[in-house]
Amino acid sequence: MSGVPRHVGVIPDGTRRWSRLHGLPLTEGYLLAMRNLADITDLLLASRVRTVSVYMLSARNLLRPAEELAAVFEAESLFCSMMLPEVLRRHGARAEVVGRDEGLPTGFRDALEGLRSIRGEGGKVHLLVGYDGWDEVLTALRGASSVEEAKAALTVPEDVDLVIRTGGGALLSGFLPMQCQYAHIATVDALFNDLSPADVTAVLAEFAARTRLQGL
Repeated sequence: MSGVPRHVGVIPDGTRRWSRLHGLPLTEGYLLAMRNLADITDLLLASRVRTVSVYMLSARNLLRPAEELAAVFEAESLFCSMMLPEVLRRHGARAEVVGRDEGLPTGFRDALEGLRSIRGEGGKVHLLVGYDGWDEVLTALRGASSVEEAKAALTVPEDVDLVIRTGGGALLSGFLPMQCQYAHIATVDALFNDLSPADVTAVLAEFAARTRLQGL
């Protein structure tokens, strides 16, 4: 039996589709998504998950149209400056930003930088922003003379136990490729804005009932 996963990855897919279905502007759709992300992160930490890694923006996402990115930047800036700090303080946790900040507006960079002042030991939340898996791997390999050294040099050195992806997709989309080698991938049909605490609880229960062989 697997028990509680130590490290859970979250790929929050489907907000654009959700906004179109409900006839709402992207800014409102992403803001609601970030409120849900704060609730889901809170639930995972309360469930004794030690590390949560969230795919906020991939490097490829930054190639999207400017009007889409403006909505994402506004919502994610608010998440990092107002919503996530409350969750971190509640659990005595901290946040680490993974990726590159080229192309991010000043306000978003400032919000990410502000998270550094919250330094708890009760858990950790990785925010993948401007993240590219190849970039992380190639950077870790520089100067490494063994697999162990390369793994320790990754910006996220812990293996992922469970990945939750919403929106019905079964893709990792470049999310922490080395860390997810033996991760269980749970795909949820609900678009991220509709992901409920009950959905997440069910995924955690299904993971706990599994026997993880990790290739053995």
